[in-house]
Amino acid sequence: MKNTLILLSYLVMIALGAISCQCVGYKKIEQPWENGRLKASGWQKNSLKTGQWKNYSVTGWLESREKWTNGNLKWTIFYNEKHQKISWKNNKGEEKYFKSCGCNR
Repeated sequence: MKNTLILLSYLVMIALGAISCQCVGYKKIEQPWENGRLKASGWQKNSLKTGQWKNYSVTGWLESREKWTNGNLKWTIFYNEKHQKISWKNNKGEEKYFKSCGCNR
């Protein structure tokens, strides 16, 4: 029983080490508004935006989500105050608009 716990603890430590290695070079960014609320959050790698970024209004609701790859914006989804999707736009200028329910038109 004791050996099983030691082995399990060892495997967990290895797994955690492997997970942390995947994040080498990545930095979590959180930018605040002047009132202290979160303005934007996301990840940077080599000082370039990467992955998903979220942008918030000065009052705190989610305004948009963005997908970045190596500093290049791929797409953006815009939201209203009720957290419903308004529109989607990609880096090629293509746009999609949503009904007031946040679903596709």
